[in-house]
Amino acid sequence: MTARTYRPRRVPLADGESLALRVDGTIQHLDGAGAVTASWTPDDPAWGSRAIRFGLHQSPQTVHPTGRDVPDSKPPA
Repeated sequence: MTARTYRPRRVPLADGESLALRVDGTIQHLDGAGAVTASWTPDDPAWGSRAIRFGLHQSPQTVHPTGRDVPDSKPPA
C-alpha cells in the first residue's frame, strides 16, 4: 500500500504566523520569519485540530472485515 501524499500549501494566521502542510502530511507552525515553532504528524492526536484549516479530516484506521474470508468460519459443504 502506498502512503498518502498531500498538496503542500500554507494558511496565514492572524498574528503574521502561518501553518504549512507538507507532502507527507506534516503540519508545521511557522513564525513570521519562517522558522518552525511546532510540528504535527498525521498520527499525532493534535494533528486533526490543525488539519481542519486545510479542509482535511483525521480519519480512523481502516479495519479489515472478518467473516467469509476466514477459512474456519465457512459452513461445511
